[in-house]
Amino acid sequence: MTRLLPRLAATRDRPLDLVGLGECSLDRVYRVPLSLGQPLPDKVSATGHDVLGGGQIATACAAAARLGLRTRFVGAVGDDDVGQALLRELATEPVDTSRVKTCPRCQTRTALILSGQAGARSVIEWRDPSLVLPIDALTVQDVSDARILHVDLCFPDASLWAAQQARAHGLLVLVDLDRPGPRCTELLTQTDLCVVSEHFPSRYTGIEDPERAALALSEQTPGHVIVTQGERGGWLVRGQSIERFAAFCPPQLVDTTACGDTFHAALAAGLLTAAQRDPLASDDRALAWALRFASAAAALKCADLGRRGCPTRAQVDLFLRDHPEPTC
Repeated sequence: MTRLLPRLAATRDRPLDLVGLGECSLDRVYRVPLSLGQPLPDKVSATGHDVLGGGQIATACAAAARLGLRTRFVGAVGDDDVGQALLRELATEPVDTSRVKTCPRCQTRTALILSGQAGARSVIEWRDPSLVLPIDALTVQDVSDARILHVDLCFPDASLWAAQQARAHGLLVLVDLDRPGPRCTELLTQTDLCVVSEHFPSRYTGIEDPERAALALSEQTPGHVIVTQGERGGWLVRGQSIERFAAFCPPQLVDTTACGDTFHAALAAGLLTAAQRDPLASDDRALAWALRFASAAAALKCADLGRRGCPTRAQVDLFLRDHPEPTC
């Protein structure tokens, strides 16, 4: 298993902290007074509505910027007003969007999000199948300027290529996986930190028992596997070892959209902070601190809709000062 902090220490002079490669989206969020997961009535009146920038990697980049990281987003948008508006919004965070590609005659991704009671949500996505990010549109410098690369499977070929380039240039590779997809197996071999949804290990391995599935998944990657389980915290899986980490209860629960993306960004920020404080610290100690920081940031995100709730570094630090131990 590769060491994390020595590699971060070796890249401390890079101009960027994090590069994210993936999708951005226009999210239309509706608050509804319903318990989601049950049949919906024919009509329901929303109690609130907003239009926000979204997309897993784009939101993680925005969250990382609010946490003080020097951040770049690499992806593709359609040649429409939506895509340009999303890039302008990211730039205000600020996130570098200079390497985003515009796909001619394509439409930018959109999503309809129902935010229900107790933070539950349902998401309906629409993706233009012609909106792609070809490898030949990328350059090594798109990635190599940073210390950490964050990818998912929205553009599988581009993500795999970027991860290969990242490892060749000394970056840590942080992967977000919520469901199996093309290039998943190859991408796992290039991963230093693999953050997966609760049900991903069983879906990927075909093993029903959650712990056995997580251990089997860990055998597929040289990196650390983090299984997130919402308010129950999650597991840190390394080799044949599973350690539970706890979560913080949200001080205010409005919406859980973007909590995972915030967790990923804060995990990166936490590791960078650990490397700065003590480059000789063990990975165990650094990961414990980073997971605590990430869990706090995700809890704070719940106070507002979507990306708008992503906290600043000062807000997370203050929360951790007042809540030294996880509260859920």
